[in-house]
Amino acid sequence: MAGMELPQWSERLSVGHAVLDQHHRQLFALTGRAARLVESGADLAQLRELLAELVRYTAYHFAEEERLMAAAGYPFLDLHRDSHRGIVMRLEDLAETANQRPLGAVLADTALFLSGWLVHHIEIEDFEYRDCVGATA
Repeated sequence: MAGMELPQWSERLSVGHAVLDQHHRQLFALTGRAARLVESGADLAQLRELLAELVRYTAYHFAEEERLMAAAGYPFLDLHRDSHRGIVMRLEDLAETANQRPLGAVLADTALFLSGWLVHHIEIEDFEYRDCVGATA
């Protein structure tokens, strides 16, 4: 997995809400740390620590995002919440099974998941609430 590059935050990913954009920047920072762990040949303890931090921060971000969507009257909150649950469950699964599988496989699965979900979730799902939630920033 040498040379793995994860997507980077840019203004094109802004959802129009300063707090949520900052949360997304932090999620990109955490995924960047994952890439560095993969490249440096992290040990299991380092990976488990990062996964635990990702689970915590992602759950915090999603709760805040859902609170803002509810306050703004976002009509598709339930669907968005279901998507959030699926992402958190996948992160929790990666964290829980990290010590039951070969480290290389866990690192590869983690990197693949992180490289795919973050930009997709923002561009496809979060952009849907921009006009509703972003207007309340």
